[in-house]
Amino acid sequence: MGRLWIIRGKFKIVLAKGLKMVEQVIKRLSEFGEEVRHHHEDYAVSSISALREKGGVLERGGLHFHFPKAFGFCYGVDKAIDMIFETCERFLTPEKAAKSQKGQRRVFLTDQLIHNPSINRKLREMGVRYLRRDRDCLLRCDNLHKGDVVVVSAFGTDFRDIENLKKKGVTIVDTTCGAIINVWKRVESYAREGFITVMHGKRHHEETRATVSQALKAGGAYIMIENKREAEELADVVRGKIREIDFIRKHRDALPERFYLESSYARMGMANQTTMLKEESLEIQEILRKAFEERFGGEGAKQRFRCFDTICGATQDRQDALKELLQKELDLILIVGGFNSSNTSHLAEIAYERLSLYHIESAGDLLSKSEIRSRCPRDGKVEVRKGWLKSQTRDIGITSGASTPDVVLSDAIQRILDLR
Repeated sequence: MGRLWIIRGKFKIVLAKGLKMVEQVIKRLSEFGEEVRHHHEDYAVSSISALREKGGVLERGGLHFHFPKAFGFCYGVDKAIDMIFETCERFLTPEKAAKSQKGQRRVFLTDQLIHNPSINRKLREMGVRYLRRDRDCLLRCDNLHKGDVVVVSAFGTDFRDIENLKKKGVTIVDTTCGAIINVWKRVESYAREGFITVMHGKRHHEETRATVSQALKAGGAYIMIENKREAEELADVVRGKIREIDFIRKHRDALPERFYLESSYARMGMANQTTMLKEESLEIQEILRKAFEERFGGEGAKQRFRCFDTICGATQDRQDALKELLQKELDLILIVGGFNSSNTSHLAEIAYERLSLYHIESAGDLLSKSEIRSRCPRDGKVEVRKGWLKSQTRDIGITSGASTPDVVLSDAIQRILDLR
């Protein structure tokens, strides 16, 4: 006989040998019931994990690998990995799925779980599938059946996707990062109070799309800003130097449908994709604040413009730790993480032009002692560069983005030692 638990107002039956969901939304690892485990620990390497909090030097083969005080997996990524691999064990692993009442189910992801190629490749090998999106970037749910399991990536997804998934009667495993949910709450409050959300983020990034949808959910609107140049254009709209209609036509893909803006009445609130560079976000805030002050005066600006720092603490810790690491005398630095990872690419931007920098995804990019495949943080091009590992190289700085497991760092270090 199973035990009846009530979790956050949702009924759940936890069986001795399996799990039967009455309510179809799982938001915490604990909500799976008994016998759960922390799957992210499978990707840890003790010698590297020991350096995570205080930084330090790992000496191997006559080389010194210098680590910052913060790098690699963050809490949000730990949670996402724990939840999706627990989902796979419950519903995709034959021996465990057979113990549940319905046996094996189909498991889908809304987007890449995190921006790490090794983790995403492992999930595909286990049988996890990806849902497609339509022209409006909403999930296509037509082929889903009751009993399917859909995992929401750590970046979250559009609120309309969740509504559509619930209508299909699927089990939803929501791994959305808590730091992102906090930004959503800020955006919702802007919308309820009549403020347009100005979102500093990458326009087509999963997190940015999910966050601006929260403004629509609360009856508001948004403007996506990718950089200071676009912020200056919006500032000129506020000042009345650029016509609203011209700005709207130019940035159609950064605005919701049927968006209307009258700058003389506009009120705006800033939010950020959690993995952006804090310095750039602060500069954008100041650009817009000054525009409001010029048009409406100091007191008017306070009533019409709001800003809060919504950069993720883990992201900021990794950026600050890298800046400290760059004060050391290093021969080169490796930034390890997905080429499409926002927080990793910003780490590369911080180190760019300070010394020999190489942003790689994995040990596989270390082609030989003379050639390396890396991404340029300036233009985003991935290309093979020569002469990276010199005979006199002794001190190597190394760090990783929040979605990069320690085992990937360990493999890169071993590859360097093999090449030497």
